[in-house]
Amino acid sequence: MTADNSSFVILPKSPSMRLSTYFLVGVSLSIGWGIRGNFGHEYGAAFAGCLAALTACLLSGRADWRSRVLHFGFLGAIGWGFGGSISYMQVISATESGHLASQWYGYVALFYIGFLWAGLGGAGTALAAVGDIKLLNRITRPIAWLFGVWFVLDLIEDPIANWLQSGVGFDHTWSRHKSPLYWFDADYLPAFFALLAAGLYDIWERKEKNAVWLLVYLAIGAGLGWSVQSVLRVTSLETPLASLLTYSLGDATYIDPATDKAAFEAHNFLNNWPQWFGDYPQHVGWVVGAVLGISAYFVRFGKFRDGASLIVYMAAGWLIVFLLFPVLGSLFFTKFGGLRMTPPRSDDWAGITGAFVGMSLWMRHKGYWAVAYASLLSGLIGGLGFSGIQWIKQLLMMPGNPRVLISKGLLPGSEAYESSVAFWSHWQQQNWHSFLEQSYGFVNGIAIAVALAVLSRRVPLDNTPPSPKTSTDRWALGIMSVFVLLGIPYVNLFKNVKEWGERLNPEVWTQTTFGANGEKIVASAQWDVPYVGRLPQIDFLHLTPEGWFNLTWILLLTMAILIIRRHFKEPLALIPSTWLGKGQLVFLVLLWVMIIGNFERALVGWSPERLLTEWVITFNAIVATLLVLTLPHEKETVKIGSTMSFQALYKKTWFVTLATVVAASTFFLLTNRALYQYPSYEKLDTKRYFTRFGPEAAWRSKPNLKNAQHK
Repeated sequence: MTADNSSFVILPKSPSMRLSTYFLVGVSLSIGWGIRGNFGHEYGAAFAGCLAALTACLLSGRADWRSRVLHFGFLGAIGWGFGGSISYMQVISATESGHLASQWYGYVALFYIGFLWAGLGGAGTALAAVGDIKLLNRITRPIAWLFGVWFVLDLIEDPIANWLQSGVGFDHTWSRHKSPLYWFDADYLPAFFALLAAGLYDIWERKEKNAVWLLVYLAIGAGLGWSVQSVLRVTSLETPLASLLTYSLGDATYIDPATDKAAFEAHNFLNNWPQWFGDYPQHVGWVVGAVLGISAYFVRFGKFRDGASLIVYMAAGWLIVFLLFPVLGSLFFTKFGGLRMTPPRSDDWAGITGAFVGMSLWMRHKGYWAVAYASLLSGLIGGLGFSGIQWIKQLLMMPGNPRVLISKGLLPGSEAYESSVAFWSHWQQQNWHSFLEQSYGFVNGIAIAVALAVLSRRVPLDNTPPSPKTSTDRWALGIMSVFVLLGIPYVNLFKNVKEWGERLNPEVWTQTTFGANGEKIVASAQWDVPYVGRLPQIDFLHLTPEGWFNLTWILLLTMAILIIRRHFKEPLALIPSTWLGKGQLVFLVLLWVMIIGNFERALVGWSPERLLTEWVITFNAIVATLLVLTLPHEKETVKIGSTMSFQALYKKTWFVTLATVVAASTFFLLTNRALYQYPSYEKLDTKRYFTRFGPEAAWRSKPNLKNAQHK
């Protein structure tokens, strides 16, 4: 199934094409997206993508897909997780700014972010549907190595940063830019370590003696890098070259309107390279050379079997595009803030663009045109959904909106203005961002449902026996089961501990000490182990709240491993015998663990406005539970026929996507401005709203400074 699975006739009454299927997949991703809004970033998006992939699989009517239900959840979660690193609140604000160029830019950027998010999510879900089952099982091995290497990165990143520059006082929130490893607020280190994981797996899997050449290539690369830098230094070219490749992330000529003086000192700006480049410039040459040497070794000897090459394509794509756009490409556009999407925030969008390009190239190279097409189709719908739902949200917020009232000539303080504001005050105070999150999530679910509906009638049935025959198959199913049922909940719900500690009784959750200089230090409390931790002379048997949470999940993980081993030896009565039943069980366990965990998070800071999030999410979960148990049937069948190739569809869809982003963004811009009637630029609130262009653009007026909090 690695060829271009050419042309199949679409027959009527496909289970994947029912309105109920579109609705339930949409609701499933909407539930996850609402919860993602609370937990944020990659982990929250992974949960949403997993839930939607499971639903689409169960409702497909295809027995071969249902036997892959864990693959759907596993790869769907990973695919959707990528977009969670992209910053997008600024472009949402840009669409509301009233500044013409920034508004149009905001709608286009929202489309682009939605396209990337849904495109990678659709690719992961579609790969589970059409990929060779042997490859899908084997790919869990390099992915397990990847997760392991990322775990090590999480352990060593802060100690390395502190070693490079001790006492700098950085953290992962408002002072993260003070870390010597900071670079455009982007996840470049995980991309580097993904390549490292693929390389380590390749060496381990090949078990060839040429691995000794790795040290040789590394040494040669480091030596050449050091030599080149030495020559540049001796010839006095090092400083001019460094200046040529460096620009400041700010505008030293910006004048503060309040003081009519230069607002910032140029030396206080960050630049387009990691901070350690400036702190240790003498080491840049050999480090870069060593990286290139290692890369040359793997280009020469690497095999990257078992799907590890997909990791290489995506990670290398991440780094290449990141270097080409915000790092180096911006040198030619410094007067416009560079090739950056949301300055001064993260530029992960560039890396995710590279990951998308790498994924697309790999799919095309391997002949998975069906996956490439599904990715593009879901990206098109997701992009239109993100920008379109924001436009709808703005329409719904018009009644009683002070900006609209002012545009109609009603001045603040007038009776008509004040009465209208008071009449619509409760409406205006709704949790409109939650509306955006859940509605956009629903559209993303539609994107997955549509893409898989097309594939369901155009991809041949896979008659490979679904039961695991080899140890590799069993390991794969075990890893995917643990990832879906324990991994996804853990990485999200662990964040609850911090929420509880900040909002509940501080005397129970924290302990306060004072440093030698009288500085107040607040740390997590230490809770004793029951019984033995309270014995006389015992003062070491205790854990922090985070420690107790981790211990609990370690026990759950141990339990899961033992249960899985037992089930492979002799099936447990609790676990259904059919793949439809197994998938339904996985869906319900994951859904309700996250529903309860999300409610626990919200409960400690509850307000009536949370009803639009937590109550609606719970209601949708009830509906989803009912439908996921009643809609699918065990004996559904799907017939396949042939018509046109996915390669042809893929090329046509690119033209449709480009035309859609131009037409949709222009329509959203013109209608919004016609309805809101924004004032002139001088009267816009550029401090409250993000503007990408203009004299008060955020990159000019709100840059990240070395001695200030991160924006």
